[in-house]
Amino acid sequence: MKPAPRLASLDPSAAAFFDSPYALRAAGPSTKPGLTIDTSLPAKLTPASPLLAPSPGMLEGGGSYPFPSARERGGGSFASRLRYALAGKGGRGTAMKRVVVFALVLGSLMMMYHKDRAIEIGSRYAYTPGRLQTHAGAVDDGFAERPLDGLPVYADGPHSAAAHRPPAPAPAPSSSLPSRPAGREIDIASDALPVSASLRERLDVWRNAPGGRGEVPGEVELGGFNQWNLEQCGTIEQQHNTHMIQHSANVWSTMNRTTLHDHRMTLIHHMEDVLEQGLLDDYGEGRGIVTVAGNADTLHRVKWLLQMLRSYDSTLPVQIYHFPSEKPAVDDPIIGELRELGAELVEARGQRRDEGKNKSYHLKALAVVQCPWREVLYIDSDSIPARDPEYMFDAPNYKRLGIWATPDKSLFFSGHHWTYACCRNEWEMETGQIFVDKKLHLDVFLLAKYMLENHEWWFFFSDGDKDIFRWALLMLRKRWGVPGRWVGAAALPAGTASGSFCAHTMLQHDSWGEPLFVHYNLLKQIPSGVGRGFSWGRTKQMPLFNLFPASPATARLGEPLTPPDDGDRPGLGDVDCDMLADADEYGVARAPAQEMIMRRAVRERGIKVRYHGGVVSALCIDLDYVDPRPQDRRDADRARKEAADAARAERDREWDERVARIKEEGGEVPERPEELAEPVLPDWEASPLEIVQWGNDPHLQDFERKIYDFGFKPSGPGF
Repeated sequence: MKPAPRLASLDPSAAAFFDSPYALRAAGPSTKPGLTIDTSLPAKLTPASPLLAPSPGMLEGGGSYPFPSARERGGGSFASRLRYALAGKGGRGTAMKRVVVFALVLGSLMMMYHKDRAIEIGSRYAYTPGRLQTHAGAVDDGFAERPLDGLPVYADGPHSAAAHRPPAPAPAPSSSLPSRPAGREIDIASDALPVSASLRERLDVWRNAPGGRGEVPGEVELGGFNQWNLEQCGTIEQQHNTHMIQHSANVWSTMNRTTLHDHRMTLIHHMEDVLEQGLLDDYGEGRGIVTVAGNADTLHRVKWLLQMLRSYDSTLPVQIYHFPSEKPAVDDPIIGELRELGAELVEARGQRRDEGKNKSYHLKALAVVQCPWREVLYIDSDSIPARDPEYMFDAPNYKRLGIWATPDKSLFFSGHHWTYACCRNEWEMETGQIFVDKKLHLDVFLLAKYMLENHEWWFFFSDGDKDIFRWALLMLRKRWGVPGRWVGAAALPAGTASGSFCAHTMLQHDSWGEPLFVHYNLLKQIPSGVGRGFSWGRTKQMPLFNLFPASPATARLGEPLTPPDDGDRPGLGDVDCDMLADADEYGVARAPAQEMIMRRAVRERGIKVRYHGGVVSALCIDLDYVDPRPQDRRDADRARKEAADAARAERDREWDERVARIKEEGGEVPERPEELAEPVLPDWEASPLEIVQWGNDPHLQDFERKIYDFGFKPSGPGF
């Protein structure tokens, strides 16, 4: 009987993750062979070919289908060739021995230095039981004082997971139930660094993150790293976006430790070049807005955006970036119209439009990098503010973290997180609107710019540009502020032939959960039937979860009996991505938050986007709600409810018998004692979604009339 292949142990002590195999990279020219990204596929394979999973044997041997391991490719190992040279069989044995010994000693010294550096950074910033992780220090930014004291991540004490959990009812043990990080090296490597940490410190931690290091003795092999990812990212199947793994199945399946290591080091080397060239010093000053537009449709959309913006008395300057091939004719009236609205057209010199793409994806990061302002609002041409957005530069979560971004409507499938660290179960990023302080985060946009310039490779893993920015933040161990409410589905005022609710717009909210951006990304694809009076009318959205006590549809597991005293924890206005990522049934995520945010963290896991129409009616989006938990948890809940119902029925029967006995004896029946108060238990099948009317919202009630008065046309072929 053939023995089962041996996979790497998941015991944290089994692999020395911070034993760095690298010497520090010396300064030198920026051009190097390692920066070339190979996007080719094996012969007869296409990105969309059926997925062929690598065998455990190939993984264990260092290879992955359809690439054979080094042993199968033939040729002696490096150790064999080294022994051959040291033995003098090559004719230059003595000289070779000296060179090799010198190289080994020098390499050992450099590795020891790099290992000490990684351990120093890890011990300074990483999770340890009983200690709180904080953003240390403050940054003198020349603007209003920006507090950078961060939020504690899992520790024993009032903000720990245990502090939120009652003795009962506790969930049954389940390997598929997401849980808080356990202090393993993979979790430590994924933790945020302080906002004030340098790019060099961030690159050192990234370089030493586990997974995908190449052929290094003691390093976890790919199968074990996949298993770690699935521990946190394999739980919510119905809401995960699996489009990219279906589209690029063979690219994903042919990744192995060496190729992962190569791609990681390519990005790290690029960022080291950024340091060497001093590019982080050119972050600009002041505030402004940038967008990307080129063809006639997108330029007219920008004009409507600007007209709405100026109607709110916004004075922020605007730059519009475009490809050289999209430069309007000198006599085109749109140039003067945009100039009168305080906007400048900027040609992205040296950039060439990808003829295979409809969107100007790779100009987004470039526009932020090249614009002259330090604090920037990037906004898509089809995202219209519902009021002057400048106040968001003073939102608590933006001031604390220096960057704010909006969620998309799909959870990310775990796939390519191997390039940086542990997987996170969280919503994709929707990059139609981003606030950023470039003094703190210019490195993020330089990294995203590089990845977007090489989008032929990275778009195998990201559905467009949206998650490129999220990955860049996570690669550099940074976090971002998020809206106070999940993205709303803004819809027609009435249903269509295919359904009663037809949403075509993502309504993005500000840090306090109020409507701010009307991102009509699908409305412009509806060819007809939409116009003044029949474009918007209602929004399906999640509540703010700020009522006490909660209802079964808004409760988390472990609801307190009395309003919690949680004012020392961040709440509405100061929510960041870690307060929502990897949330379990108690709402305990990667960072502590107030009760209402904990409810949100777990309940929004059940949102499921559903498309309908598109044949005899408009292509529409609707939001459904499903139980997001694995089947074993649903079964356990069903058993608990049945037991509780049986116990309640037994108490009723006993009371009825007692009353009957008292009456037979002619006694006076007492009042039934009140039962002890119990916490509200969540009903995971009950939907917390609500529908609100635009006519009742002061920020939206006049939006449609105003934009149509400016000549708005909802449909157009341009993106």
